[in-house]
Amino acid sequence: MPINADKLSKEECEFLRNIGFRVQFMRKKAGLSQAELAERSGLADSTISHLESTSVYSVSLAVLFRIASALGVNPMTLLDFE
Repeated sequence: MPINADKLSKEECEFLRNIGFRVQFMRKKAGLSQAELAERSGLADSTISHLESTSVYSVSLAVLFRIASALGVNPMTLLDFE
């Protein structure tokens, strides 16, 4: 869900953006479109699009779990920014 980035620290904003970038990287690595990932994870296309955008987008752990499952990776993979 979109959140007010003004209420977050710089580090929190960066963390949320990095999750989106990681999802996008893993999705492309798997050769999936945003629509295909949305379908496989049972999420709306707009959820994947918002998450992968450069805006700050909050995501629940359940959503991360669904995305990771759809990508065939451990959910922690989406939080590993190294």
